[in-house]
Amino acid sequence: MSTDERAHLWAVVLAGGEGTRLSRLTRALYGFDIPKQFARLGDERSLLQQTMDRIAPLFPLRRTVVVAGRNHEFLARRQLRAYPGIDLALQPRNLDTGPGLLFPLSRILVRDPDARVVFFPADHHVRHAGPFLDAVGDAVGSADLAPSGVALLGVEPEEPETEYGWILPGEGLVPGGASPSRAVRGFVEKPGRDAAVRLQREGALWNTFVSAGRGVAFWELALRFLPDQAAAFTAHLDRTGGSDVRAELEALYGRMNPANFSRAVLERAEGLAVQPVVGSGWRDWGSPDRVFRSLAGTPALRRLLDRLSRRSETAEWLPAALPA
Repeated sequence: MSTDERAHLWAVVLAGGEGTRLSRLTRALYGFDIPKQFARLGDERSLLQQTMDRIAPLFPLRRTVVVAGRNHEFLARRQLRAYPGIDLALQPRNLDTGPGLLFPLSRILVRDPDARVVFFPADHHVRHAGPFLDAVGDAVGSADLAPSGVALLGVEPEEPETEYGWILPGEGLVPGGASPSRAVRGFVEKPGRDAAVRLQREGALWNTFVSAGRGVAFWELALRFLPDQAAAFTAHLDRTGGSDVRAELEALYGRMNPANFSRAVLERAEGLAVQPVVGSGWRDWGSPDRVFRSLAGTPALRRLLDRLSRRSETAEWLPAALPA
């Protein structure tokens, strides 16, 4: 990555979800509902804090934006105290990843029209950060080769997972080149077992939703596929100059429809690239079973089980979820 690319490199950490898919586990650990990105699961650091630590070698804090819900402001601020200089963007409500991505992107483009932006969900587990971060850096460069200006991270699968989205890679971005970056040929969402086995055999990749590219490239895709939301944020910035005006933002979100950026934009866009990731141990923790299986054989699993064993109400469902 060139010096110029690094000077305009921004990270957006998406921590605005409610984490309901893992609520059974987090409720057992804490005794109340807490979004999984703010929960400690086998580690002394929450998933949000682990994400911040993971991306820190590539992204300075002053060019890192964390998106969270205003209803979780206390949790977010408390867990981010060790990261001075970040921009905490608080949404009045969760309208899914469409507004959740456009809100921080609009703030970044006001400050840096030449920004290169990478979006990270805050609730993923990555066992080996090195290969993951190397692929992120490569994806920033791959995005420049893609007609859309956007590249996704796709993990080389370790098993025929039926609960993940899959990316179908096409031709190499540079014919005859050594780069593993490829064009995106299509997407498959949560395939059946037989289809997942076939996808793995044919070289398909797990979709991480980590995406990289020039900020203006993301914005152009939003103008095409989410025009109402993009126009609303543009008008908001024109009125406020990028300042946090709480009443104005409340009104904006009150008028805006929810949208999922993957389904509404990425799955309909043409000219995307995918950067393969190998050896990172990446997992999307969408169920207790997946948490236990991805921590199998590590001290983190024992710490997690010790915490759960102290709460008797977990006894009915915990054994069935343990790895074989």
